[in-house]
Amino acid sequence: MATYDDRQWLLSHIQNSYVTSDDTGLCEVVVQVEPAAASVVEFPCLADTDSPPHIHEDPPPHSLDIVSDMDFVGHRQRSYTAQRLEIMRKEKKNASRVKRILWKHNTAPVDEAELNELFSRKAVISSDNCADSPVPKQAPVSLLSRLVQQYPDGPNNPFIEYAKFDGTTHTNIQARRISIYLLLGDNPVPSYPMVVSVINCHQARVIDLIGLICWLYTKENRQPPLRGGIERYALHIAEEDGQVDWDFQALRNRDVIEKFGFNVLALVEKKDAGEPSQDIVVTLNVAGGAFSKIIVENHDITLKEILSRTIMKRKDMIRIIDAGLDYHLEKEDEPGIALDLEKTLADVNCTEFAVVRDNSKRIDTPVDTNNMSTVEATLYRSYKVMWLLKFGKCEACLGISGEKLEIHPLQQKSGGAFLPIRSPHPVAYNMELVVDCCRKAEKKGKMEIQVTCQGENRFKDYVFECDTRLGQEILDKCKHIFDLRSSSVRKEFWREKKPFRRHNSLSMRRRPRTENHVNEV
Repeated sequence: MATYDDRQWLLSHIQNSYVTSDDTGLCEVVVQVEPAAASVVEFPCLADTDSPPHIHEDPPPHSLDIVSDMDFVGHRQRSYTAQRLEIMRKEKKNASRVKRILWKHNTAPVDEAELNELFSRKAVISSDNCADSPVPKQAPVSLLSRLVQQYPDGPNNPFIEYAKFDGTTHTNIQARRISIYLLLGDNPVPSYPMVVSVINCHQARVIDLIGLICWLYTKENRQPPLRGGIERYALHIAEEDGQVDWDFQALRNRDVIEKFGFNVLALVEKKDAGEPSQDIVVTLNVAGGAFSKIIVENHDITLKEILSRTIMKRKDMIRIIDAGLDYHLEKEDEPGIALDLEKTLADVNCTEFAVVRDNSKRIDTPVDTNNMSTVEATLYRSYKVMWLLKFGKCEACLGISGEKLEIHPLQQKSGGAFLPIRSPHPVAYNMELVVDCCRKAEKKGKMEIQVTCQGENRFKDYVFECDTRLGQEILDKCKHIFDLRSSSVRKEFWREKKPFRRHNSLSMRRRPRTENHVNEV
């Protein structure tokens, strides 16, 4: 850093900097150039300046010499008017090169001689007319012509009507890619899946997707050949490795594809109604109302093998076994009597069992038929609720599925005493970040629901108001999803919340909130 005590030079430098660094050009108009002999600035405070005298007798310069240095002083852009005039000048220059000719119909007739002279016929020389060639050459036949001659009626694909949902060749249309495992034939084995691209998912149904799969299967000449029409096949939910989850029913044919969020499915051939099924279905009931169905080949399989297959399908049971505990089987109608795992199905003569943890006892709980099924809980559904904010409330659309939770505020009508000061923004969370959904209050047929989600390093509460029946449905849906899919964030939330209670029965004190738990406004 340097020190300079010449005030006139400093003020002149500041004045020069304003002129050279201004892009608008206003400082150049306001700050006019003065004669060299005049003082740079006329301030009374500079009358008794103690600036050092100049070495030369010449008067002080008005400003520094302006040097074109693009690195130091930015290039000043031209004004909009100058740019527009330049464009108009170019357009005028291009327009001068255009010559307009007025077309007029020639009323004078053209004789035959002029037509022959203007449009004279040319002789076409072909290989047949060539006198030098003793054998006339055959005309070339294209590959397309050969295919047309070979297949006059075209390929016979009975599923051609479902080809309109194929999005493989579409580039400007949004398509959805689904991996399909083909479990067809007498001994189906999961192999590499077929990737199907579907368009118009908001209109295409499950039966249309089955028809599209059959069309692609027939088009690619895969083996074994299909037997029957699309009503013979069904789509099931599958894992990434191709294992079909038989706990869930097949997708209904009339449902729209956009309704489901599964990207891995399996095409399974249905059993004929008159044909007796050779497979044996074993049902195993797990604590909490869940169950598993396992298909076995014969009655010679041991109970130990059935139990191991059930444990491999459930991660929570695997974690309990890793902790040092184990499970045993009981007949569904004989609670408390453990079965020998070395016995076979033929020995016990039963296909419905209960999986019980060691040193535990089964408790018969009545099944609530009003609750939704596990399949319905994972499907996407939208609810129209009232979003309660800190300074008002607004209508919103609450969408819940097994993958995410979405909150979309609806457009508000003009007027109203409960409208918020500012319109809230749409919110979307992954279902793993949703840690709690509970009933906050209930009165006069209305229910307030509080949904807690993991935000940016804090927990956020969203409060909604709706009818009691609709609120109970939302609570049941979230409860099913929480039971099906565990989350590390949810476990951390409950681990932090466990030492406190919402209401103490003696003092009625509310639990203290942590510094990471805030209320969303």
